[in-house]
Amino acid sequence: MNRLILITAAAFSGVMLGAASPAGAQVDLTGTYAPRLYEDYIERGPGSDLGDFTGMPMNDEARAKALAFTSNMPMTVERQCLAQAPWVGLYRPLAYTLWSINDENTGEVIAWVVGGNYLRDTITIWMDGREHPSANAHHEAGGFATGKWEGNTLTVRMTNVKAAWIRRGNGIPGSDQSTFTVHITRHDDLLTVTTIQEDPVYLTEPHVVSRVWQHNPNTVQTGSRRTICNTATEIPYLEDSGQVPHYLPGENPEEDFMIREYNLPKEAAMGYAHTLYPEYRKEIRDSYEPPAMCGRYCCGWIERQGMPGGAPNLTCNDGGFGQLGPRGRREIGEEESQ
Repeated sequence: MNRLILITAAAFSGVMLGAASPAGAQVDLTGTYAPRLYEDYIERGPGSDLGDFTGMPMNDEARAKALAFTSNMPMTVERQCLAQAPWVGLYRPLAYTLWSINDENTGEVIAWVVGGNYLRDTITIWMDGREHPSANAHHEAGGFATGKWEGNTLTVRMTNVKAAWIRRGNGIPGSDQSTFTVHITRHDDLLTVTTIQEDPVYLTEPHVVSRVWQHNPNTVQTGSRRTICNTATEIPYLEDSGQVPHYLPGENPEEDFMIREYNLPKEAAMGYAHTLYPEYRKEIRDSYEPPAMCGRYCCGWIERQGMPGGAPNLTCNDGGFGQLGPRGRREIGEEESQ
């Protein structure tokens, strides 16, 4: 009898707890989040080098297309205002701003919105159960996204995107057949965004990226107030010339950049999927020789521009450039006293 009472009480408690909690946990994502550049500093700060396709599971067609890319290609008038990939924020030092669209009668969240700017479109994540459009429907720069809560994580499915470079600055292509699965999780003031991109045209397996932002209401999203993209003649000699900047196959001078700069095997730099895994490090452990000195990003690329934000806890001979940044800056009069 006592056992029956305990079972009944436990069942009643479970029902009451279920009634007191929503079927799926919903976290308030509203706010502005600042990037933290000590994580994946090179990728989120200065950006990848030409010829750096590390970490990318590319097929041969993607590799050929990326190696045809030149740094002046995005400067041509036809390409200056092309929309960037919807989740390119994971590769840039930009803040994220999120807000909700609510039903005016019930207050229920209809959609979550990730703010964009003049090059990265706004992303609307529909939460009302609507169906994705046909693959033949119009593709938007911000794609079409639906979301659902899985515990404290908002899981997003995105389709109907436009073709766009995956990374900025080195030509890695993504097709309009790409689909994304995105997990957005907030832990206190930290926002983690993980994207899984699948592309049957250019990728041999899913490309996974995870980045963290920190909530900061005083952060201004760079470019968020700029809604119009203006074109200009950035390369005068190309104007009305009919020339299209590109490299012919085998003529890209940066194809061996990662070999020259970091002694990496060429296959590691060229985006082969098997080089992404820990087993590959074991495979090249006996043959790889790291460069004798790091004279590039580890010294703080942003510091070289006179801005704070050099890579932390890394030291090397930077020719005095570090004096521009906070770690190398001296107080007035300090130099004379030494």
